Amino acid sequence: MPTNFYDDLIDNPTPRCPCMLVLDVSASMDGEPINELNEGVNQFIQAVLQDDFASYAVDVGVITFGGTAQEVVPIKSVQQVEVPTLYTTGNTPMGEAVNKAIEVLEKRKQEYKNSGVSYYQPWLVLMSDGEPTDNYKAAANKLRHLAETKKMLVIAVGIGNDCNLSKLSEFCPSDNPPKQLTGLKFQEFFKWLSQSVGEVITKSTPGVSFIATVSTNGWESF
Repeated sequence: MPTNFYDDLIDNPTPRCPCMLVLDVSASMDGEPINELNEGVNQFIQAVLQDDFASYAVDVGVITFGGTAQEVVPIKSVQQVEVPTLYTTGNTPMGEAVNKAIEVLEKRKQEYKNSGVSYYQPWLVLMSDGEPTDNYKAAANKLRHLAETKKMLVIAVGIGNDCNLSKLSEFCPSDNPPKQLTGLKFQEFFKWLSQSVGEVITKSTPGVSFIATVSTNGWESF
């Protein structure tokens, strides 16, 4: 197995689709929610690995926010990812996490360009059961602008009945607002996400925006 990103590009020059999971692990997610989130992330990674094309095309990273923003899985080929175990702590620094995710994804795109590897525009999946506790406005504006200019696909998910969808919507373009995940149906969501990633990759052209091709059909069943 390749030992680093550039070795992987030599061994596997498949066009890449970087996908960053930005996940709320604040104290309010303690108990069954964090357990279900862990199961969902594991399911997502395993499902992508089982897709013959996506397993070579998708790069995955995980950034959590609970007390502080942490890059718990540096972005890499899904084949190299070790499924993390997420733990809860602290408040909800969503703005810090989003800024970190944007920085990582922009750096990743530059690495593709430097290596001559084609790529699909990045995916950023933002999930929270509450609302930001930090100064998030600048991060929200930047992410929304990237989505509106089709340089990033943003999928925002409010977890449970206490999530603040209004504030979460500030991170999203107006034509793709956040969705609410009722109950603890994390595994259903991540199954949908893995299917969507695989479908978009097989039907899209690297470097071309594919936001319009992503269907949110099935959300209602969550």
